Amino acid sequence: MALRTIPQSLRGTLLVRPVIASGYRVHGLHTTVSCLSDRHAHEEHERDDYAVPTPFWERALLGVGSALGLLVNPSRGDLLSVLTQVSSFPNIDRLVTQMRSTHEGRKLLVARPSINSRTINLDSLWALPDHTFGKEWVRWLRANRVGPDGRSEARHMPTLETRYVIQRYRETHDFYHVLLGMPTTTLGETVVKYFEAAHMHLPVAALSAVGGSLRLQNDDWRAHWHQQPAHLVAQLRELAPWAWHLGRNVRVPLISVNWEQRFDQPLSELRSELGLDQPPPVKLDVYQAPPRMSSKARTQVAGRRFYGWPSKVWERHGNQDERSILTRTAHDLPSEHPTKPDTSASATNSSPPPTLYPDSSAPSS
Repeated sequence: MALRTIPQSLRGTLLVRPVIASGYRVHGLHTTVSCLSDRHAHEEHERDDYAVPTPFWERALLGVGSALGLLVNPSRGDLLSVLTQVSSFPNIDRLVTQMRSTHEGRKLLVARPSINSRTINLDSLWALPDHTFGKEWVRWLRANRVGPDGRSEARHMPTLETRYVIQRYRETHDFYHVLLGMPTTTLGETVVKYFEAAHMHLPVAALSAVGGSLRLQNDDWRAHWHQQPAHLVAQLRELAPWAWHLGRNVRVPLISVNWEQRFDQPLSELRSELGLDQPPPVKLDVYQAPPRMSSKARTQVAGRRFYGWPSKVWERHGNQDERSILTRTAHDLPSEHPTKPDTSASATNSSPPPTLYPDSSAPSS
């Protein structure tokens, strides 16, 4: 009886709509189940403690403790990792959004590749042509006696995505050194932190930039006290605004760049693509060996000795400190393992390796 009271023109619409709606519900349920199954298949290799939600009061205690520990001993890479994680919560969601905003970034969130010596063949990158991004990265690693390993796992993050994003940020830090042409000295690290603070707005980058500036000021004061030339602060005053300007004007979010697919790309082309082709106002020696650190800067993690400032971790191999060999000439730097200096005539007349900026020249010592 109720159907007879409905106009003939509306009967077909009312009968078809429930069927369509039911079909949408079934399709949505099927899509949801398939997504959950894909997620579980992707994450079945991950541990239950892959991401650890940390309350605010615990993050505050960890942040204050790690910051104080880094002031006493800047070489503690484990403390730097903790400080990076617990201080990233105001802006970590912004980095996740940036990674989701590009096709490359979304693929990274699904695949979650890691950058270390087990996933990347450094020898293959060394065989690439000169001035390619991968070749210059390996040259920079070997010249500065560092490697892609040694970064502690991110454990104090609330979700799997935020954990991967903060881990990716730390693993790609060395790429910014290559793009900016900065060594692993205190000045080079501080300049890179200014760049990261301007681009990613992470508190740990700003804290590291301020801490590095204070350390450079202290180094200059000591140099003046011992009547030695002091120029670190003067160089920082020129390099910090340059790095800040580049960080604010990067064309794409660097956190979403798939660097593994750019290794064979010319470095100059990659810089132009990202908007980082402006050379630094002060030319630093990118292949400058870091100075030997004092015994107070040593730390022991899991039975191994490490060194570094503030985000680099060096491992001591046997009884020989790789960074203590400061008498090696420039042509020896690309070698993977330290050897005795070659005093032959051919080695003496060899030219130093090219700088990351072809038009730059190393400052005279």
